[in-house]
Amino acid sequence: MLPFLLSESAALIRTVHAVVLFVLLATFAPAALRSAEPRIVALHGFETAEVRQQGFTLPRPMKVHVYARGGGLRQILHRSRENPLFAYGWILNATTREVVWQMDGSNTKRNWEYRVADRYLDLPAGSYEAYFANHGFGQSLLLAQWNRNIDRRDLQAKATERPRGFLAAIGADESSLQRHWREQVGNYGLEIYLPDGQPSEVTTFEAPLRWKNIVASLSATTDNGHWAQAFHVRKTITLHVYAAGEGSGRSMHDYGWITEARSRARVWEMSMDKSQYAGGARKNRRQVETIQLPAGDYEATFITDDTHSPADWNAAPPCDPGLYGLTLSVPADADLAAVSQSKPLAWTVLGEAVRVGNDEDRKVAFTLATAQAVRVYAVGEGTGDEMADEAWIEDPAGKRVWSMDRGRSHHAGGATKNREADELVSLPKGTYTLRFKTDNSHAYGHWNSDPPWDQEHYGVTVYATK
Repeated sequence: MLPFLLSESAALIRTVHAVVLFVLLATFAPAALRSAEPRIVALHGFETAEVRQQGFTLPRPMKVHVYARGGGLRQILHRSRENPLFAYGWILNATTREVVWQMDGSNTKRNWEYRVADRYLDLPAGSYEAYFANHGFGQSLLLAQWNRNIDRRDLQAKATERPRGFLAAIGADESSLQRHWREQVGNYGLEIYLPDGQPSEVTTFEAPLRWKNIVASLSATTDNGHWAQAFHVRKTITLHVYAAGEGSGRSMHDYGWITEARSRARVWEMSMDKSQYAGGARKNRRQVETIQLPAGDYEATFITDDTHSPADWNAAPPCDPGLYGLTLSVPADADLAAVSQSKPLAWTVLGEAVRVGNDEDRKVAFTLATAQAVRVYAVGEGTGDEMADEAWIEDPAGKRVWSMDRGRSHHAGGATKNREADELVSLPKGTYTLRFKTDNSHAYGHWNSDPPWDQEHYGVTVYATK
């Protein structure tokens, strides 16, 4: 009798839930169906897109009406402004790139399964960008809560999986959460209305707004990505650097840098110390600054690891997702003609030991007819203070005249232990031996963790500088 009563109770609850949900959706339909105010922005369709955006320009100070429906877990103990909802919207100042309004737990009301924002905002004249993002989905039961990332790249494959196990019984498995998400995602979105004035006064544009005098734009669009752009500077200039990436602890995971092409010195680099919180998940970082660059040749680079990028945000995206990556511009119009994009410098290989696998000891000889500086580029594994995979150069007597030092190396992308050295070394004329020795794990073709971005040069290469 008890099992029968329990099953009948569960069926009744499901029926009541469906009826109430229908009534609420009819009552709280999107504002476009019930508002007489003209609409200037509409962001919908999150079944296929994780983030949608729209820019608009107000010719004078105006009042706007923001209506948005998103979702988020209930705060059991307190409401937190720092933990974003899993479906929410915000408005960005297109010029300053700062958030002027965002949905959170304190400025929205719960409407059954949703969080609803219904606000009037007084905005100064200027350009703005409206965003709405849905990176995941979550549910709660009594004091338990669970959430999952919604990766739209594998939704179809996940939909065919059969629910099983204890989590499936309580609706907490991935398949159940995705099924519930599909039932709700069609009602997520953000709309902006104009209660006063004429819609013809407001112009729209494709976000993000690109500012003037951009000389290099490395848009990081995928996981495990690498982007680079060489540029030439004819005179000393002031360069504006805008970088958005990912980092945690003391390490950057998605980040960029600028290299002086001939000396191989990094003249600018994104770091945890200099970057700041960029909105959304705590690991989102942003670094904005101006630097002085003397005349010369430079290379801008940006890399991403295997997760959390515009291809799929596995946590809340940064407040400026359209500019994820590295953007370089010159503030002064007079300096624009002094900067031009170029091709990377061509380097002549003197000797190389690359694509080195586990338990290898490579030796390559090279000869210098005159004393000169050479460029040494090495990618290897290093943990703590030591290099697990070693690179060095020996003179004719077998003495080490250069060694890859972890303290002078940089993160090479992927796992933290991937290290990169890129240095100029002055050597007398003579014959030298280039060496690269690996241990029994984590080398080319046999990675036990995320590989470096430049896998094909795993090992060491010596280039002529002339």
